[in-house]
Amino acid sequence: MENRFSGHFSDPFDYRAYFVRATQFLQKYKWIFCFNNTQFIRKGVLDILPRDWIHDLNSATPDEFNRLPLGYVSDSWSASFRDFLLERNNLFVEYDRHEGAGVPKNAPKGIGIKKFYEIDCFESFIGTRSGMRSDVFIEYGSGLGYLSQHLHERHGQKKVLGVEGNPQRVETSLRRQSVLYPSSKEAVRYLAHLIGEESIFYLQDMLAKYFPSESSPTATIVGLHACADLSVTAMRHFLLCPTVQELIIMPCCYHKMMLEPDGQTFVNVPLSEELAAALDFVKGDFISRSFLRLASQQTAARWKTLTVEDHQHHGQVMFHRGLVDAILNDGESVKVGKVKLIPNALARDDLLKQFILQKESNGSLEEAEWTDAHRQKLKVLLSKYPDGDRLSEYIECLQTCVQIICENLINLDRMCYLESMCARNGLRIRRKLQTMK
Repeated sequence: MENRFSGHFSDPFDYRAYFVRATQFLQKYKWIFCFNNTQFIRKGVLDILPRDWIHDLNSATPDEFNRLPLGYVSDSWSASFRDFLLERNNLFVEYDRHEGAGVPKNAPKGIGIKKFYEIDCFESFIGTRSGMRSDVFIEYGSGLGYLSQHLHERHGQKKVLGVEGNPQRVETSLRRQSVLYPSSKEAVRYLAHLIGEESIFYLQDMLAKYFPSESSPTATIVGLHACADLSVTAMRHFLLCPTVQELIIMPCCYHKMMLEPDGQTFVNVPLSEELAAALDFVKGDFISRSFLRLASQQTAARWKTLTVEDHQHHGQVMFHRGLVDAILNDGESVKVGKVKLIPNALARDDLLKQFILQKESNGSLEEAEWTDAHRQKLKVLLSKYPDGDRLSEYIECLQTCVQIICENLINLDRMCYLESMCARNGLRIRRKLQTMK
């Protein structure tokens, strides 16, 4: 049985109903993801994992196991496991897909194929936008200038202002431009500036300075891999500044978002009143660094290509890392050694050789030796979880199952906020959430 994409992100979208269902689901199953990944043994997650779910996962064929995060449900599985999966499936949202031009065979000098593919795909999406009449692109987080130059070349020599918070990257962008693209020096400018809430006014002044031939230029804000809170800041600039006609942003790294002074809640999650109300209704407390990290991880698409050996190796590495974390005392931490050398056999002495123990001393970390007490704790855990590597991969599978729901909640919250703010201020907006392949 396969039940996929029960909802479609079309106009109008019932944000309130979706948020209530999604928050109820994530609150109920937060035990799957609300912990640092290395702490799943310490937090007792292997003990919480339902026995009937383990039986069902044991019975799954390799193909079924790989399709499970994508929506597959077997009629032979237990009622509670099927309920979890079907409830998850009913929270899938179908977005429009943008198919890029394919992986490029050649990339410009200094750019890796993977990076250039992302740039090319993002630019091809921008190129499909109808009615784009902005005079200037402003790239938020321009890095080494790859996208800025690409936009200039692909869009009729349009002017571009690349804004980057790291001055060294700006210097590299300028050096690269002087060697590879000397003719674009007047049309593609780079600015060292850490973008904040008030930056839009400064950026307008910089547009006038760098492009004086443009009279009150209109702008399109773009951002590829807009990290942490940057994509939210870009949204607020779009709302605040009438000359910004369009915002095209690809967010990432939600787990790096800013915390409120209380150290518990996040500045920009939730953004919308609708999600805030849903969280209050279900008494949701799952919005955490771990939740945001899962939301920004790779999607289930990468899971379907893994081999049996891939799963075995990953489960073993994850289990060993969790074991070592679980035997640490207060003030202790580890550095991971050569993970590839982790032995197949769970010999505790060999296992500990792969990790360097550190102890906090006078405000710094010093290397220390593993003790007999550590080894005894490890022996107990190895005896308690003889199938720990397999169970660890099951936890990873369940996290992959809910990853898209976590990501949906973040992106739909932002879109709901954007629409609500436009409606409140009498602004008309055309919006689209779209996945890229």
